[in-house]
Amino acid sequence: MSVITLGVLTLVRGRRLSRILKIIALLRGPSSWNARRLAEQFSTSRRNIYRDIAILELAGVPVYHDPDFGDAGGGYRIRADWWFPHVGLTDRECLDLAVLTRVAESHSIPLLDEVCSARDKLLGTLPTKQQDLIHAAAELFDIIGLHLADHSHCRHVMTTLQTALLAQTQVDATYRSPHEGKVVQLSLQPRRIFLANQAWYLAGWDNKAKADRLYRVARFKDMKVTTKPMDVSRAFSLREMLGNAWTVYRGDRDYHIEIEFSPEAAELVAETRWHPTQELERHKNGSTTFRATVSGLEEIKYWVLQWGPRATVKKPAELISEIRSLAADVVENYSVKGGMR
Repeated sequence: MSVITLGVLTLVRGRRLSRILKIIALLRGPSSWNARRLAEQFSTSRRNIYRDIAILELAGVPVYHDPDFGDAGGGYRIRADWWFPHVGLTDRECLDLAVLTRVAESHSIPLLDEVCSARDKLLGTLPTKQQDLIHAAAELFDIIGLHLADHSHCRHVMTTLQTALLAQTQVDATYRSPHEGKVVQLSLQPRRIFLANQAWYLAGWDNKAKADRLYRVARFKDMKVTTKPMDVSRAFSLREMLGNAWTVYRGDRDYHIEIEFSPEAAELVAETRWHPTQELERHKNGSTTFRATVSGLEEIKYWVLQWGPRATVKKPAELISEIRSLAADVVENYSVKGGMR
């Protein structure tokens, strides 16, 4: 692309530049696009489309009308040997981009709505070979069953948090925790947004409690950015805040955990890195001993229960007691509430 091309496109601002870049991507694709279809695609007038085409011609983009391309009347095309100067993606990077956007399209990880739009804009800058590679790779991957928390109503909250974090300002919010049972008013200084344990969380300074707290993003009812700047230290470590929590909720003290897994479960346990401190000891009979140092027992006890009889807690005594109590409650549910005798 010439310096003139870059100069002309640089003068185009905002929404029109975005539309022109998308038009380039469409005209480089296999479909036929005339002024009417482009106007419908971008919810604008044909006059604006004609102006956009004129800007492309002025910038030196080899766009032309082919009367024999597509429907009656033809459509616009861009000469096949032309493309924007690209960012030099490798084929491996193209494959990773295809996987990322496939995840976004599956809605398995919420709040990635604009990833596909970013991909489409980037595609217009890539050589045809790499465009074809990304399209082909996207058909080879799918995402099923991550069972993440429902964040469909959280776009406003997430956008507000992003704005506050970038501007380093505070937020006012309403929040409802199942542990509280009521909606509470919060004044927060956002620290980090992170994805863990199938949900998005906010780590933020609670102005009333004078301490950093964790909040599930899906539990915010409303949120607004204030004009108050952050007044706590920017120095913050999420890892330090979470300590050795099994996932996100840090208990009052650390426990040295030891769990023996039967041969049927040993390989499954070894396939995943469950905790940063974990150590595995394999035994000749095929079983495995799992060891870790965990802050609190509230989260790990339910993880142990999901393994059923294939997991036996050896240490600490407190966790053994918790598992026994929960297991007894399960038996009680099935023997009494389930109608069994």
